[in-house]
Amino acid sequence: MQSAINIPHDQIVERIKAVSLDKDAPINLYCRSGRRAEVALTELKKAGYTNVTNHGGYEDLLKKGLK
Repeated sequence: MQSAINIPHDQIVERIKAVSLDKDAPINLYCRSGRRAEVALTELKKAGYTNVTNHGGYEDLLKKGLK
């Protein structure tokens, strides 16, 4: 399992390629409130990524136990 990587939402499409070239690999997004993660999700889907999930805000992520 790969650990979290901090990529700013406005750089996600360019920098995600350094993490994985597989556009079907799972990408789990979160930020402080979930808004920027949603922007990143939209951009990734436009770029052809198929397995992208917005988990919302970081505090919500911790409550779900998805650390």
